[in-house]
Amino acid sequence: MGTGTIATEHMVAAIRSAGHQPLWVVSRNRHYATDFSQDMQIPGIAVDARRSLQDPRVGFAYVSAVRDRRKHYILAAAAERKHVLCDGPIAGTSRLATSLVDGCKTAGIILALNQPFRTLAPHQTMRRLLQDGEIGTLQSLVIARGAPYQPPPNRHLDESADRSDALLELSVDSIDLARFLTGQEPATVAALSATPPGTEAGQSSYAIGMSGGAIFQCYESFTTAEFESTVMLAGDRGTLIAHGTLSGKGSGTLVRRRNGRNELIPVRDRDQHVPTIEAFLALPQNPATWMSLGDDNVIALRTAEAVRAAQKKRPLAAGGE
Repeated sequence: MGTGTIATEHMVAAIRSAGHQPLWVVSRNRHYATDFSQDMQIPGIAVDARRSLQDPRVGFAYVSAVRDRRKHYILAAAAERKHVLCDGPIAGTSRLATSLVDGCKTAGIILALNQPFRTLAPHQTMRRLLQDGEIGTLQSLVIARGAPYQPPPNRHLDESADRSDALLELSVDSIDLARFLTGQEPATVAALSATPPGTEAGQSSYAIGMSGGAIFQCYESFTTAEFESTVMLAGDRGTLIAHGTLSGKGSGTLVRRRNGRNELIPVRDRDQHVPTIEAFLALPQNPATWMSLGDDNVIALRTAEAVRAAQKKRPLAAGGE
């Protein structure tokens, strides 16, 4: 449902790799649906989502529409009792996301998210090594990424990206990754905003106290020259550092630092979208603890909103003045 870039470049192929066949393209624009159908070799075309969802051959719905249209497709799938895999976030606010999650629970269907950062091999390896005690007790998680703002690619010239919420969506992804890596929940939030009044936000810095005692610190920016992203788990007996994993240009690298030495940890570079599809399809019988579900997205959105609210408060000047 939807004809987004992620579907075009990754998810249609991933669905086929998992042994399933896409049957319908659903879009409110029939011309878009027709073009996508021809490009991706998908037989069915529908403007009304119910037409495709009532097809008895359809086992689940993948939603790749723009964020404001995801509500419509998720609720349509819930009405027809079809499980949903959706690009994130599922909504622009935690309140709306909560209502969508509740609707899917009432319908008895699974609402899962396509969160590529959770699927990346370096991040999954970091999580496992932390759980195995390889770096001792976690003290700190640091995430930093920055690059000039570029609208996401799309297939249609008349579709424009809204930059106003771009930082919010970055924060949602970072917070979700922090929860996934640490197994801890956000507890307290502190944030800094250096954006002059009346100008559009371009960078964000915040810290979150996690439920297990770790401190999560994050820096996200559209105002810097591109730098290699960093994800760091620091424990009392060692540190794990992933470089370049948040750029969308590959799996990046993973290093373990212990006793004053750096050790490169080999990880398999793989298409992260195929494992997502495979895990989603197995969810009813074999829950994958690493997958992001609707409730996870609600928590990430709620925390990102708390970060935004904290940034709007006027910070004390240096020296407390």
